[in-house]
Parts: sequence; structure tokens; C-alpha cells
Amino acid sequence: MNSWVKFSLKNAGVIIIGMIMVIVGGIYSASSMKMEEMPNVDIPYMYVEVAYPGATPEQSLEDVGKPLEQGLSSLDQLNNLYIEAHNNYAFAIMEFDMKKSMEEAEKDVNSKLAAIDLPEGAEKPEVFKDGPSAAPIYSFAVSGDEQQSNLQQYVNEEIKPLFSSIEGIASVDVRGSSEKKLFIKLDPEKLQEKNLTMDTIKQTLMANNISIPAGEITLNEKTMNIEASHQIQSVEQLKDTNISAMSSQGKLQTVKLSEIADISYEVGNEKVLTRYNDKPAVLVEVKAQPGSNAVNIVKEIKSELDNFPLNSDYELSNLYDSSVQVKKSVDSMLREVLLGTLFAVIVTFAFLRNIRSTLVAVLSIPLSIFASLMTMQWLGYSLNMMTLAGIAVAVGRVIDDSIVVIENVYRRTLTSKIRNSNLILEATKEVGNAITSSTLTTMAVFLPLSFVPGIVGKFFAPFGITVVIALAFSLIVAVTVVPLLAKLFFPGIKHHEAKENFLQRSYRTLLSWSLNHKIVIMLLALLVFGGSLALIPAIPKNFLPSEKAVSYQLSTSMPVGTSVEKANNTAKKIESILKDENEVKDYRTIVTGENVSFQITLDEEATKEAVKDFEKSIEDQTTELGKGIESALTPIGVTGTGGFMVVVNGGKGELEKGANQIVKEVEKVDGLTNIQTNLTAVKPQLSLDIDDQKAAEKGLTPAMVAAQVRELIAGNSIMEVAIDDRTTEVNLGLKVDDLDSISEIEKQEIATPTGEKIKLSDVATLTEEPGPTAINRLNQKEYVQITARMTSDNQSGIQADVEKRLSKLDLPEGVTYSFEGSAKAMNEGFRNMLIAMAVAVALVFIVMMIAFGELIAPLAILFSLPFIFTGGLLGLYITNGTLGMPALVGFLMLIGIVVTNAIVLVDRILQNQKEGMRISEAIIEAGSTRIRPILMTALATIGALTPLALSSDGGIISKALAIVVISGLLTSTLLTLVIVPVAYKILYAMREFSRRKGKKREEKLQIEKSA
Repeated sequence: MNSWVKFSLKNAGVIIIGMIMVIVGGIYSASSMKMEEMPNVDIPYMYVEVAYPGATPEQSLEDVGKPLEQGLSSLDQLNNLYIEAHNNYAFAIMEFDMKKSMEEAEKDVNSKLAAIDLPEGAEKPEVFKDGPSAAPIYSFAVSGDEQQSNLQQYVNEEIKPLFSSIEGIASVDVRGSSEKKLFIKLDPEKLQEKNLTMDTIKQTLMANNISIPAGEITLNEKTMNIEASHQIQSVEQLKDTNISAMSSQGKLQTVKLSEIADISYEVGNEKVLTRYNDKPAVLVEVKAQPGSNAVNIVKEIKSELDNFPLNSDYELSNLYDSSVQVKKSVDSMLREVLLGTLFAVIVTFAFLRNIRSTLVAVLSIPLSIFASLMTMQWLGYSLNMMTLAGIAVAVGRVIDDSIVVIENVYRRTLTSKIRNSNLILEATKEVGNAITSSTLTTMAVFLPLSFVPGIVGKFFAPFGITVVIALAFSLIVAVTVVPLLAKLFFPGIKHHEAKENFLQRSYRTLLSWSLNHKIVIMLLALLVFGGSLALIPAIPKNFLPSEKAVSYQLSTSMPVGTSVEKANNTAKKIESILKDENEVKDYRTIVTGENVSFQITLDEEATKEAVKDFEKSIEDQTTELGKGIESALTPIGVTGTGGFMVVVNGGKGELEKGANQIVKEVEKVDGLTNIQTNLTAVKPQLSLDIDDQKAAEKGLTPAMVAAQVRELIAGNSIMEVAIDDRTTEVNLGLKVDDLDSISEIEKQEIATPTGEKIKLSDVATLTEEPGPTAINRLNQKEYVQITARMTSDNQSGIQADVEKRLSKLDLPEGVTYSFEGSAKAMNEGFRNMLIAMAVAVALVFIVMMIAFGELIAPLAILFSLPFIFTGGLLGLYITNGTLGMPALVGFLMLIGIVVTNAIVLVDRILQNQKEGMRISEAIIEAGSTRIRPILMTALATIGALTPLALSSDGGIISKALAIVVISGLLTSTLLTLVIVPVAYKILYAMREFSRRKGKKREEKLQIEKSA
């Protein structure tokens, strides 16, 4: 440490050039670093969706869900596997261990999928993952009065290609009506009349739409490829396609396709309606590749759209711009950094009352921050809420080392007649051990944040590492830049005789009294600490504080079997409700039959009270939409919304009964709304019972029969045709509207492997029976999921109420339940943070043991730690704050800050003892000397965090953190100035007593030996 100080004092030019390089490099790094709202953290979830057109939930489960289950369940580090089987598709959700790399997980999932044998008719599995990188960075709507299919075509052909040249875009998803397909709907009666089967027609059509290589030939010494091509290029050509068949008299006959089928463009069964503010619209979402700069990509997207000549009949509306959110978050945090710096300057000047010394101390802030930014860019970090929060928190702490150094140099310079480099070197050396120990202990406090397990730990890692980097540079600045600037700025300071001020005199009196009444002080301290712990039950507890939401998802489920048209009528009713809400800025509507969803954006200027009124109004009005219609309003993209979840397991017969018992109890709990379950309604379905014996006699298997029935009823994509420079999918199936009874379906003909045509009734029977609309499984067992939204900040109170009620239930045998969602996250988060705090205390103690080389000083310093809870809890109680993750991070920070102040005091006590002072004299002199830097560092930290405490933002780093640190620092600093000296004297007396006792024992042994 001394060598660093000596080097800086002797090499002013090198240090000044280094300072300039750091400032320039820091500015460059800040301007070139990627900006994003939150760190790009891997969320340990992967999803697989497999479309299986025409399948019932049971078929989706048996043919797709269970094969997925068996194939994916052996994935490494897989915690849970959820399977959802629905009409026409199956869905798998994989929850991995947090240690699992999602890139590796994606490769593993694709590898497993490649080995799974899915049935014919099932489409290629789609794999996607969760996390910040999976969210769109920009979305917009194109609306107009035209048909939605025309809008969709316009967007796909004119707007979507604009983004193909923009680097960093992962995908552009267009949401609206499904792409139009050419549907060939065969007339069942005419098929029988013409003695045709669907398979014959399928083969004929495919044979009329070919492009195949036919060999190679050399003509006139030129080698040329031969291509045989006959492609369908128009709808009329398709209609005129000749189909050959044998008549009942055994004669070959041909019929045109249009004679036996209706051919038209349709969107099929996947009909979707989308609107923006009541107008037909197509929604476009742009997603970025992981690691790309979202702000720059959005800038390019907006530039392309601004220069695009939009059709005058259409309107383009911006829905979501992540760059605005990012810039807003960054600007907000930068504002708090600058205000924090200003407060730190004011505090420093108030104590030193010297502009030059204040400037020297404050210069450590930009130097430390700029050096940190350079390092962060080198490490690959981005500017986001967490790294900027780390910088904001570090502002109050990075000045501490410089304050201690400059205060000691300034004090020594004032009282010394001889002023040279040796004086600065000695003054820095006096506090060198203290600032090194205190900085290392604070770094040791923040390091455990990087190792907290779970998603929270991954989000906090950039925060903790940013603070650690800033602290490391603050120490370097304090022992290099500060001594040099003191040498340059202080020669002109007038000499003053050392004289105690009012603060020092008052503290000396208090300290003298306390040292003479040690038992009284310790009892009072114990009483204060115990009283503060009594506040814990009175403080609401949650995982993350609630934020004001500006976006909502309103999901409305319709009765089973509801048509798109009927669902659309309900959607229009809800749109009229939204139109009358003053706080609503815009809304997007998506109608898909049994489900209607809205994305609602509120006015950003809306107050929290107005937002709560909006929530209540919507929830009240959507309960009156009709029988069997249920709605749930959920905030989007905010923390602290309280995702309550109970997972119920049990046998198939008792599961639903037990789940309904739990739902009834949950509905009685205040503070829970939108209570829903994944228990599905029952709807009638036709069950195909295939006689395998009869099928085998015809050369068929049950799978072959089922596949042909699916093609008949659901239709099947048979080929693609190029019409009007557009590739269009062709779907072949029956006119199911003409099949108005089970007997009509059973009369349809299917083909055997030999080409024989038989009626379906020859090998199978159809019966009507009830069936589920969805089947849900967790780890190969059926389960029920109960969810709700918590409307109160006291999430732990709601959770306790639910647990108490459910514990009294007499559930059916075999039915069990577990809490997931925010309850699980809160319990795990609290446990992990408490472990991190314990590790931090242990690391702090080890660092102090190494620094002091003895046990008494570290033990005395640890006496200051309990009182961080006194002020922190009191601050939360007074401000109606909540005890959650931000507050716990605040307590973790306090460990480092409070210990820092205690180290500065105890280090001086030890120096005084080495110089021969008696214990009480050493303590009082140390207190009188160190009270100013201790109060300066504490108040500088308080000042730096004041803007954050006054902000209205929620989130992971919020005002709760600042309130805990400020209030905890106020009380613990004041108590530290009394408790630590008293504790040190008690421990010192105990050690001296033990030494004297040991010495007497040795003397007694010596006497006995000599006798």
C-alpha cells in the first residue's frame, strides 16, 4: 500500500495521464455498451409444441403427449416435466435446474425429439425457450377496414421483408388470421357415385403437380439435364384436373375435380380474429437474437418503417418499444446516480468546509465509476437496471475511502507546520490498513450475491459484481489519486492548532460516560435490539414490491364448443367496456373460438389509485358477461403481482374432488382474485372403436384406419402449389357439413392396401361419449393447478391464511398439495438471502482476522451488526414498506457499510494502544479523531441513496432497499459509536483478566515445581 502512495507522489504525470485515460475510456465504454432493461438471464424453462390436427385431447395425449413424456423425461438436470394435451395439439413444459445452460438444454431437447416417433399427421415439433431474450423488442399493429386476410397478405409481402437486412433480428412473427389455404372439400355422395376414394384423388392431384429430374443427355456436345415438370398454376387448372376411376360396370371414366368437390380459399379451422382499437388488424412482433443490442435494432426498425410508403387505407400503430423502456430505466437510474453524487458532495463539504479537499474526495466517484464501466464492458456486461443499480448503490460507498484519506491528510496538514510528501505518506499510512480492511470486507459482503442460487441469484450477480468492481477501484483511487491531489492542492492551507469542535467534545463526554457504565449500555442495547425484532410481525412480507402496471392481459374463456363468431360477440362487449375506461390508452383483441384475449395499455400518467380502480372496474364488469364465461385480468411485465399457485396431486378419481375442496377454501381468502384452475369442462365427442380382427382381415391396422378417418374428417395437407407468385398449401378432405349423423360417417369408404374400397362400418363403430377439453400431467401423473392473483403487498399474510385453512381440510385419500408460484419463490429467496448474509458475515470476520491479526477487534466490530436490523425494520415500519428481496439486499449492504465504520474506529484504537495509551484513553482519543470521517462516510452513503428512497419505482432494486440502508445506517452508526467501544473494552478486560489468571496459574506451577 505504501509503495502505491510513494509511486503516485513521485510520478504525478503518470497518474494524471492515467486519470485522463480512465475518464475517456469510461465515457467511450458507457456510450458503446449494450443497453437493455434487465440482464439477459437464462430462465430454466423450455417448451415444445406439436400440432396434431383433428386429434381429441385423449388422442393428443396417447399419440403425442406420452411419447414426448417418455422421450423428454430422461433429460439431464430436468426438475419437472409438464404435459398438456388439447384438441389438435400437445404441449410440453420442461423446468430445468438453474445450473443447466439453456443452450445446452435446447440441444438436448432437439436431440431427444429427433429420437421420438410421432404419428403420421403430427406436425414438426416447435421448440422455444423463456427469458428476456424470448420477449419481443418491438411490436406494432397494421389496421384498416379491409378483410383481415388482405391485411395479413400485405404485411407478409410488403412490411415483413423490410427487416430481413437488419442484423440481430431473430424472428418476425405476424399474428392475425391464419394464412389462406386452398381447400378441396369432396362431396361424400358423389365420391360413392363415381366409385372414388380420397386416396385415389390425393394420388392423382400429387401426380399432376410434379417437378422431377428425368436424367441427363448430351446434344451437340452440350450436356444438359432433363426436368419433367407439370405444375398447377391456377385455381381453374386445379378445378379442371381429370380424375380417373373405374365405374361400377368396370369401365374407365374420368371426372373433373370441380364435379365432385368445392374448391376455395379459406383459413380453415384455425380461424383467428385480431383487432386494434376495434379495427381489423395484424399484429407484428420482432424478437432479437441473444446478445444483440435491442436499442440499435429498434432504431433501425423504426427507420425502415418511417421510410416505408404505407398504403393510405392502412394505419400503423406502435404497440411496444423496448428501447423506450430501456432508455427510461437507464435515464431514471442515471438521474439517481447524479443526484446521489450531488448529495455526497454536499455532505463532504459540510464537514470539511474546504472546496479543494471536497473536490479531491468527490473526484473518486467519477474515476471509480468510469474505471468500473471499462471493466464491465471487458467482462461483457450491459447497461441494465441491475448494473446501473450497482453503480447507484456504489456511489455512496466509493467516496468513503477517499473521505477517510483526505480527512486525515487535511487534518494533519492543518495541524502540522512542516508540509511535504512525507506528511501525506504518513497520513495515508495511518488509515491505510483501515480503508483496505473496510473495502475488502464490503467486497466480501457483495460477493455472495453472485452465488445466490435460483433465478434471483442470476439477476443479482451483475449487481453484486458491479459494486465489487467499483469498490476495488475506489481503494486504488484513494491510495494513488487522492494523495497526489492533496500534494498539489494543500500547500496553501493555513496552519491551525489542533482544537476539538463541539461534536468531538460532545462525543468525548458521551463515550467517557458509556465506558464507565458498560452494563447499562449493553442492557439498553439489548433492549433496543429486542424491541426492533418485535416489529417483524407487523411488517408486510412479499417477494418483490408491487409496481404500478401500465399493461394488462385480459383472458376470457368461453364455454366449450363456442364458435369464433359467438366468441367475437363477447369480445365486442368487452371492447365497449374498455372504450369507456378513462385510463385505457389502447387495446388489442385476439379471438380464437373458446378463448378471447386482450392486451390493454394504460396511460402512463395514471396514478396507482386510478390503476386499482381500473382493475376493480374490469373485474366487476367481466363477471356479468354470461353463463360459463370466465375472465382473468393479469398485469404484464411488472414485479410483485403475486402469482399464487397450488399444485394438487392424487388419483384420477379423487383428484377433482380434492381440488374443488381446495378451491372453495381459497375463494374465502381476502386478497386473492382471479382464482382459476386447469380443471377442464367435459364436451361430447365421437369415439372410434376399431375392430382389429376385422381390420386385419382387410389388411389394415387400427393405425391405418385411424389415419384415413382423420384425413376424411380433418383433412390433410397434400401439396403446395405456386399461384400468382405465391406458394399456397392445398388441403384435401370431406365436406363434413354434409355428414349430419353417425351413420353418414360410418358409410364413408376407406381403402385397403390392395385398393379395395370398404365402408368404415365394416371395421369400426362410432359412439358418442363425454370427453375432456384438455388433459394435464406433471411428471407422468395427472394434476390440478389452482392459480390466483394477490392484490395485497402482504403476500406472506395471505399465504399463511391459505395454509391455515387448507391444513383443516379432510381431503380424499391420496390427494396432496404443494405451494408453487410466489410462495415458493419467496421462501427460496428468503432462505438463500439469509444464507448469503451468513456467508457475508463469515467472510467479513475472516478478512478482519487477517487484517487485525487478533480476535478481540473483529469480535467487537461484530457487536455493531445486530443494530442494522433496528433501524432497517423501524424504517420499513414507519414508511409502510415491505420486507422482501430488496429489503434483504439492503440489510446485506448494511453489513459491509456498518463494519466499515467500526473498522475505522477500532483500527485507530489499536494504533493508540501500540503507542502506549491506556485502554480508555485509546478508545476516547480514537472516537474523537474518527467521529468526523465515520459520520461523513455514513451521511455520504445516506445522501447517495436518498434519491432512490424518494423514487416511486418498484422492482428488484427499489426504494425498500434505500429505506433499509438509510434508516439502518442512521441507527447503527450512532449505536456503533457507543456499542463498539464499550464492547471492545469489555472484551479487552476479559482477555486481560484471562491473561492475568493464566499468568498466576503459571507462577503457581513454577512455585510447586521448585518446591
